[in-house]
Amino acid sequence: MALVILLIVQGLVFLVFAIAAFWWLFALRRRAVARSGSTMPGLRDSLTAFREGLTHPRYLRLRLIIFCSVALLVVSAPLVSVVSSA
Repeated sequence: MALVILLIVQGLVFLVFAIAAFWWLFALRRRAVARSGSTMPGLRDSLTAFREGLTHPRYLRLRLIIFCSVALLVVSAPLVSVVSSA
């Protein structure tokens, strides 16, 4: 029973990670498109938007959600073998 609960929690954490990561990437794409004025921004605009996504305070909440969810998944992954052997 504990293994099922652990796997469900891991699945929910992964869902949060996936939503936050895609939300962040789409926001970066919107920023690159707005900066370039074209629907297909060039490498310079894309890299500038990505740098802003890593440093700008506007994206801090999304970066924290992504980092915390990855940390939870990494910490909880070894628990699967512990719980399944019990």
